[in-house]
Amino acid sequence: MIGVLHPDSGNLTSVRDACARLGRPCEILRKPADLEGVGQIVLPGQGRFGAVMEYLRRRQWVDPLRRWIADDKPLFAICVGMQALFEESEEDPGVPGLGVMSGRVTRLQSPKRPMMGWANVHWRRDGYPQGAAYFVNGFVVADCEEAVAYTEYGARFCAAAARGSLFAAQFHPEKSGAWGKELMDRCLIS
Repeated sequence: MIGVLHPDSGNLTSVRDACARLGRPCEILRKPADLEGVGQIVLPGQGRFGAVMEYLRRRQWVDPLRRWIADDKPLFAICVGMQALFEESEEDPGVPGLGVMSGRVTRLQSPKRPMMGWANVHWRRDGYPQGAAYFVNGFVVADCEEAVAYTEYGARFCAAAARGSLFAAQFHPEKSGAWGKELMDRCLIS
């Protein structure tokens, strides 16, 4: 079973619909006790870094998520869900992230913010589908040790990061058409 963590922000419906199109059953996780029987977590997100981290702290998700990742259990993070994995963000100074990946989230260096629309994803590893993804973001991770893909928009930044059973995308695969469906099919458990 896939558990979609409810981060008190955006795209739950589109993530749930994407899982349904792939024939992957999922349920919404509202509290850590809901992890019983879950084989993979999807950490979606839209909105502010600080608001998502405040929700995770208030609902006591921080330690369970850190343990889940430390135990190398499958986690698929999307947009601000990816950003939450890092140490901190310029969007909300002083608000710590989960800190399971080294680095910080910085303001997108582009003449136009936020980035809204399609951009090519350039993979550093084989096995991922080639194509364009849909992005909606004003903050990014410029680079990190776990980066597996980059995108250019004003400046180059990390489009996806992976380590063990953890995969994180700055873009929205659930909104990226057939290409996003193929990527989610590759990254989500059966």
